[in-house]
Amino acid sequence: MIELKTKLQLADEDLNYGSLYYTVFPVPRSSVATLLEREHNATRVLVKVNGRGNLSAGLMPDGKGDFFITVSKEVRRKFDLEEGQAVVLQISPDDSEYGMPLPEEVAELWAMDEEAYTVFHTLTPGKQRGLLYVIGKPKRPETRVKKAVQIFEYLKSVGGKLDYRELNAYMKAENERW
Repeated sequence: MIELKTKLQLADEDLNYGSLYYTVFPVPRSSVATLLEREHNATRVLVKVNGRGNLSAGLMPDGKGDFFITVSKEVRRKFDLEEGQAVVLQISPDDSEYGMPLPEEVAELWAMDEEAYTVFHTLTPGKQRGLLYVIGKPKRPETRVKKAVQIFEYLKSVGGKLDYRELNAYMKAENERW
């Protein structure tokens, strides 16, 4: 585990990511050099903020040789963070298969539907992570199950060729039927 002192700051406007992210934790390359030597998921990490929580995150390149970790509004609220606030990050490697926890509902669905498992694994790791995030985000298990079923039925119907707009339209139409 690596311990690092940094500050929550606004994303640099002059860099490529400035318009995408509002706040970030800057991370010097020298601080995470050993993590970057890993073969699998080298930039995927688990982060504790001031000794609390366990966030799944990615080390994003800043275009200047260092990295940053994006900090969403939800994370700022959860940890009561404000711009300019100094924090201590405890960063450890995320060696999980998907770079984030696998929702229980997905594992159960795969146990019943081998085709869903197969088509999911034709996707890139980033798309896999994104879909797992969408499925795992709702608080209610019923909602997570519904999203998992909808996403995997969509993927099977298109042979694993994911189009996010099409998926959203599919899910919206399915929600009207549920």
